Parts: sequence; C-alpha cells; structure tokens
Amino acid sequence: MRKYGIIPLLILLSGCDPEPVLLPDPAPVQESGHSGMLILCEGLFNQNNSTMSWFDFSTGRPESWSRNGATSYDCFEKANGRRLGDTACGMILYGSRLYIAVSESGTVEIVDPADCRSLTQISMPGAQPRALAAYGGSVYVCCFDGTVARIDTLEMKVTGTASVGRNPDGICAAGGKLYVSNSGGLDFSRPDSTVSVISLDTFTETARIAVHPNPGRICTDGTGVYVISRGLFDYSSNSYDSRLQRIDTGTDRIVETYDFPVLNMDIDGGRAWLYGYGDGRIRVLETATGLILDDCFIKDGTQVECPYGIKADAASGKVYICDAADYVTPGSVLCFNADGRLEYRLQGIGINPNSIVFHDGGVSAQERRGSTQEGLADRVFEYRPAPGQFVNTMPLFEEGDNDSTMAAKCLAALNGNGMVTLGGYGGYITIGLGHAIANREGFDFEIDGNALKGSAEPAVVWVSADVNGNALPDDCWYQIAGSEYARSAQDCSISYFRPQSDDASVPWATADSSGMIPHNSFHAQAYYPKWYDSESVTFTGTLLPCNMALENGSWVMQAYEWGYADNLPNGSDGSRFDIDWAVRDDGTAAGLDSINFIRIQSAVIGSNAVTGEISAELTRILELE
Repeated sequence: MRKYGIIPLLILLSGCDPEPVLLPDPAPVQESGHSGMLILCEGLFNQNNSTMSWFDFSTGRPESWSRNGATSYDCFEKANGRRLGDTACGMILYGSRLYIAVSESGTVEIVDPADCRSLTQISMPGAQPRALAAYGGSVYVCCFDGTVARIDTLEMKVTGTASVGRNPDGICAAGGKLYVSNSGGLDFSRPDSTVSVISLDTFTETARIAVHPNPGRICTDGTGVYVISRGLFDYSSNSYDSRLQRIDTGTDRIVETYDFPVLNMDIDGGRAWLYGYGDGRIRVLETATGLILDDCFIKDGTQVECPYGIKADAASGKVYICDAADYVTPGSVLCFNADGRLEYRLQGIGINPNSIVFHDGGVSAQERRGSTQEGLADRVFEYRPAPGQFVNTMPLFEEGDNDSTMAAKCLAALNGNGMVTLGGYGGYITIGLGHAIANREGFDFEIDGNALKGSAEPAVVWVSADVNGNALPDDCWYQIAGSEYARSAQDCSISYFRPQSDDASVPWATADSSGMIPHNSFHAQAYYPKWYDSESVTFTGTLLPCNMALENGSWVMQAYEWGYADNLPNGSDGSRFDIDWAVRDDGTAAGLDSINFIRIQSAVIGSNAVTGEISAELTRILELE
C-alpha cells in the first residue's frame, strides 16, 4: 500500500495573524475513516485571538479564506463573521455537534463541525469553562469558579450545576459517574489536591479522592480513571513534581501511582500516550497491564519544542502532537506514524494549539455556493411567530420593538450568527431572497435549523416567484410537498391567547382540541410575543402528525423522511429542497422555473414538561450548486 505524506508548511511571521506559506502541491494524507481534523488554538490571554482550523486530509491543505487582504486559516471566523473568543481551552465532538470551552470569554460554543458554524453560544459569565466531557445525552463542563455545568444536547442550554472543589481543570465520565480534578490553580502556593466524584443520577458530589497536588488532565480507558497531578513548579530543577495516578471506579480509590514526569496524555485503544515538561518525550502506557510499552515513542530524532496537546488515533496508529513553540508565536501540529516517525508538520495555523478532533466532513465541501457560506435572505417581509419558549429571545425583543423592527432583527440573525424561532404550530416567517433561485436538476436550496437525530421540529416550506415584478410576495404561493403531504398532512387553524402574566403558560385551541404552551424554569421570559397588540392570535396552516414520543425515559422527536425545515441535520439531504417539489392547491406540480420568496411555518402541535413545545428554529437559507 502506498504511503501518503504532505509537504511541510513554512511559516511567515507578520503582525498579529501570521500567514503560513504553502509549498506547491501538498499530497493527500491517508487516514482511517476521517476526512480531516479540526485544530483548536488557545491564542493569547486577553487577546481575543482563539482560532479553529480545518485541515483536509484529501487535499493536504488547511481551509483558507481572505480576510482584510490576508489569508486566514480560522474556519470559525470564516463561518460566523466573528472571533471564537478569549482562551479556548478545549473541545469535544459529541453526536453531530462540537462543544468548545472558551474560558476567559465565559462561553461554550456549540458548533456544527461540518461547516464550523456556531449553532448557539452559551454565556457563562464569570464561570471560566475549562474542560468538557459527555455522557448519556449531556455534555458536562467544569468551570474555574468551582462548578460543573450540565448542558442538554437537545435544547443546547445549561440545565443544572454541581459544586466541586477549587478551580476544577479536568473532567471525564466513567462508570456512570463524573470525575473532576480540582486544581486550586489560582492559589499557586497552596493548590488543591482532590478529585470530585459526581453522581450522574443526582448530579451532586458524592466523594472527594485525595491525589497529588494540582491535578489537571483526567481521562478514562473505560475501566479506570487516570489523573495527572502537576505538583508545584521547582525553579531549581526547572520542572514540575508531576505524577500520574490511577483511580479504581468501583472503589473510588487510588490504586496506582507512576513515578515519572507527565503533564498531558491521551488514551485510545487501551493505550495512553504521555508527555512530560520540556523534553518533548512521549511514553506509551498499556492501561490493562500498567506497563510502559515504549519509553521513547519518537524514533527519528524529531524535536518537539513545547508539547501543548496530544491526540492519538488507535485506528491508524498515528499520534498528533501540538507544539506551542514559544507560546506567543504560531505553533505547529506534528503527525507521527505508528513507528514513531514524523509524517508531516503543519505550521502557522494559530497560537498555542491545544486540541484536535477528527471528523468525517468539513468546510471544504463544495456543495454550497460562496466561499464564506453566506445566507441568501435579503429581506424579511413578515415575522409572525406563535408563542413558544424561545419567543422574545430569538431574536431578542426590546421595549419599543414592533413588527418592522423584529423583522429586521430576524434578517440580521439569518445573515449573521443568530437563530430565529417560529414558536409553536402555525408561527411563520416570509423571506425575500437576494436573487432568484433557479430550478436546476436536483436540490436547489437548503434551509438550516438546529435539528439533529431525535430532535426534529418540522416546518412546512412554501415558495413563490415574483411573477408581477413588483418585488413583493403577493403572487401565488406553492407548498413544498414533503414526505407527509399525501399521507397524513391536513389543514388546521389554531388560536393562542395572551396569559395573565409573563410567567404563565399560553393557552391554545383548535376546532377540536385545546392545550397549553407550557412555561418552564429554563426560559423565564414571556412566551406570547410582546410586540403583538391583540390578546389572541390565530394561524392557519398545514398540520403534520405529532412526532414526539417518550422512548426509554427520554423524549424523542423523530424526523420525517424529507421535505421539511428544521427536520434533519444541516448539510444533509434532509435539509435540502428541490423546487420541483412545489405543488398547487390541487396537488399538481407548480412547474416553477425559479423562486424569489420562501415562507417557513411550524407544522406540529406537541409539548412536554421536559423539552417544551415543538417549535421550528432557523439559521440560514443557502443556494446550492
């Protein structure tokens, strides 16, 4: 089998955003089941210059774009039109989403890894989120303020916090519990020396395990938990008094201590790759036996100046080392093969690279028009949401807002880093496009929302062409006939009634049923649109059968096969539409050559006390090649 490599990248330092110089014709990189990797770079403290880059294995190149006349490799800024933030400490891929802890900004970004677009930004002011772990449908983030936050992956919000020790700096999930390393890192002379154990059933601390001082990185091999405690820095020897210790998850006790210097590690396939301070030396530990299999993994004499992160891929046998160099200029990522020999070095991507995530799709896919993935919305003619738990916040209602100003806020959200909720059944938005979308063969446009597997909130899509040429959506509208059009869809009219107080549930009624949009503790604002003058509002639309069900103790909203917005994940065929699917009222094909307007309307009635009502959310409309 042929071995593939990449010609190394040379670095040119220039100003605040150094620009790598690519030598011609980099070769593809052969990997096992991955199309590329996302590289997180911490940046400099209080400089707001954390970055994220996508490295495409099929081309041997990082994704690039032009910013202010210079080449940038920050795929997050490219996709979102803003920087990631200040001091991005770590990231994990869980399900179909990427979670990034940005410490000094006090945020957790939830990102679509396929195009690096932020789905939402969770604000945690003062918490300083540091590290992440995932288990059982939730993502957990330990924060330097002495807490662990639980993030619901369906709702993309914090649903609880647990108190732990001082300045927790690492977290992992094992044996149905969370293990959190309490560093006490803000007290240099008297660090903490405990690991908190959190029950996932009660989400409370149940024990603290005494470990070597200043614990940080903590990982699991599935049976045991390994914690690195850095100790205190010894200026006489220019090193840390660090230790690696193993915790038995059955007894929650230390069962082994390794007496060699170690500052960071990654565990994959029953092996742990570890490095210490300053020497760039990599050791390989077999976790089942506790034996050191290799005391010096790098075999070709390659020097790693300042290891700052490590990622092992047991499937390919390759190991990736993040090198921070001098901490202030862009570092490198070095890829070593299973024999410990350097395959390639990627330089100049960002300052202080610290984390790597492999992924099977990335921003270099050519399915979408435009290098900056810009949305096509040009004007919002109507924004008429039904009541819902995100109404008055997505977009944000402010005193004095009206139909016009809220429509303008929707347009800004659809063309920026925002999200628009349509509320419960019947709520809709009418959008004018920047130019006509032609009816080509195959898919013509995409509507992005926040759907993922098991969390579909389908909306019916309508399209219209500007036949009379007045640039207004007053010509005939045609429904996109999705998979349920001829099976179970029906016309329905629903009325909602303003409740007596902002924290009350919102009553609704149809011709043959009634219910409530339940007010919950996670969203305290009013659910009835604040800018509506009337005490009730009525919507008429296409009703789809309720897709919500309780399965194995969890609420699940199953997707329909095709043809609805916020129904299947962004970038999949399920989020894409063919203009040929448009039909007249009698069900015959509309035969449109192009469209100028799109209307999207929530199409399901359903709610529960945990996840709230089914309400479609939107982020962008894209034209497809």
